Amino acid sequence: MCQDSVIVVNVGLIVSVALNVSILVMLCIGFTFTYMMEKFPNFAHTSFASIGTVCTYYLVRFYGFNPYHTWPISALVGGILGVVLYVVIVKPIKGRAYSEITLTFTFYIISQIITQFLAMFSFWLLIENRVLSQGFNLYNYDFRINGFPAIGIIAPGTILLVVIVLQGFLKWSKHGIAMRATAEDEDLSQGLGVNIRFVHFFSWFVSGALSALAGSIISMWLSTSVNFSDTLLINVMAGSVLGGLGSITGAIIGGLMTALGSKVIIYVLMSYVGVNTGVYEGLIPIIFLFVILAIEPNGLTAINPQKISMSGVKDVWIRFKRSMRNMFSTE
Repeated sequence: MCQDSVIVVNVGLIVSVALNVSILVMLCIGFTFTYMMEKFPNFAHTSFASIGTVCTYYLVRFYGFNPYHTWPISALVGGILGVVLYVVIVKPIKGRAYSEITLTFTFYIISQIITQFLAMFSFWLLIENRVLSQGFNLYNYDFRINGFPAIGIIAPGTILLVVIVLQGFLKWSKHGIAMRATAEDEDLSQGLGVNIRFVHFFSWFVSGALSALAGSIISMWLSTSVNFSDTLLINVMAGSVLGGLGSITGAIIGGLMTALGSKVIIYVLMSYVGVNTGVYEGLIPIIFLFVILAIEPNGLTAINPQKISMSGVKDVWIRFKRSMRNMFSTE
């Protein structure tokens, strides 16, 4: 009996880690993609994931779709929404004198609007259809591969495919190289004949599609609350900044390290300190963020290993102690 329990716990832990890594890497790539092209943080990015969750849940519960067959549909909806928001909001604002903070606040408002629509949809399910959404969870609609939840295999495989295709596109295709050039210097790229409109459309489509796809994956394992996207945004920002906001490779590394590091650290704390430490899991990405910003504000990909020395590490430690002392100073 005890052995069976341990096996169940281990399977659950493995799937949980695999999904967290997959979801966070996918979201960090999309978040970084938008930032590279538009130079502002899209605070509505994780709200696109909620739209993907709702699309998958609705198609499965009301039309009998296989959850995995809904993924392309959710990605398409998220991608189209991304392009629409660019055309309707981003492009007009950027066409006038503006600052990045204007777009940042605008997309924060959009995230709250999406959250309210999500709450309205949940209420509609309950009142009109007598369906208790239960966090839009579709765990029972998954199948097993030798007793192992299929989502724990398919989700990591999907993100691996996405990473390979996207990296290959950006490094070796003509349009990918044009996108990288536009991210570096848009005016120069336009002068060289790059189709700037296509570049922006494509970047917003990819960002929205990846986020919505992540939302579809989330529904296969986790239950989500109305404010789940806000909680997710903190982890995405931590992963993106940790890796470096100017690099897709950095987004992959940052998302991977944040997801894995959070799970490993909290597992160790729960095992040796107590299960109550599990409530502090949300603090770990923030700590990662603080440490990397103290060492290198531009993220891990900007660190030159040859320039790291013991004196530099000591200097970071001194600055950390000083900031903590100032933070808790009563003067």
